Amino acid sequence: MDGAAIKLIQLQAVLLSARLGSFSQAARHMGRAQSAVSTYVHDVELDLGFPLFERGHKLKLTPRGALLLPQMQKLYDDNVLFAHRARELYHLSHPTLRLGIDFSIYNKELFIMLRALADAYPALQLRLSPISSFDVQTFMGDFSLDAALYFNHSQNLPYACLTLGTVVNRVIVATDHPLAQQREITRADLSSYRQIVMCSNLSSKHKGITLSPLNWEVDNFYYALSLVASGVGFAVVPEILIATEHDFFGLLTCLDDSKLDFPDATMSLIWQDGIDKVEPFAFLRDKLCAFYQPRLKNISLFASSGAYNPPDRPRYRP
Repeated sequence: MDGAAIKLIQLQAVLLSARLGSFSQAARHMGRAQSAVSTYVHDVELDLGFPLFERGHKLKLTPRGALLLPQMQKLYDDNVLFAHRARELYHLSHPTLRLGIDFSIYNKELFIMLRALADAYPALQLRLSPISSFDVQTFMGDFSLDAALYFNHSQNLPYACLTLGTVVNRVIVATDHPLAQQREITRADLSSYRQIVMCSNLSSKHKGITLSPLNWEVDNFYYALSLVASGVGFAVVPEILIATEHDFFGLLTCLDDSKLDFPDATMSLIWQDGIDKVEPFAFLRDKLCAFYQPRLKNISLFASSGAYNPPDRPRYRP
């Protein structure tokens, strides 16, 4: 047995296989063939001298595998942190940035800020990855993102975090939906109609606010807004989306949901340890703060005149 010979990619294969329950799912997220992932895990088992998984319809950790998993996770995390810190030194003369952005955050002003970043740092190498807000921790670890901009669903993640603002979630329907003219919507009213529910694409356990037993699940807000605008059902989304999505102006309306009580949406920027010392990231972080923080306090600043008139309701809670 020589555990020191285990490679980082083998650790990643074991951890993803344990989390997702199959080699095929792990392979999909690693961008590798299933046979390669299976081989990585098998090689680790050969090196250790005992199996980590019980093979079957769904992978299951053996008792020894379950005992080793936390140490393997720490070893993997420590290696990722080392790589990030090593990149910081390289960034001083060869700046790179790997940024994840929530599928739902794509207003035109964001791309104006990215253009400003490109103009300020012409040598910067940037990689943008669309991410699901429910799977941020997975993307930060498995895809080695430096930072992520996303809507936080009450997650406590092990990264530096800046809250850009808090926005109330709103119930929306198409303007011709039967609920569109109804006042003071209740949970009982909503339970009779189909809901478009935000969900994780990695785990069925992670879902957004669910108010109806009849629902369709999607993993990004643009699909949700499109389905709602098409009359498929209602959805619960951060108010900022309705104000910024010009494609849907005139097609969607907010219901009078003042009697309902559900959590707000928080827009957060998180980053890996030390990345805030990299000048291009600090530049972008300051741009995001300057733009989003005042507007999330006053959602109407996002809206075109007359295009967005939801029923009165407190819209910002610091």
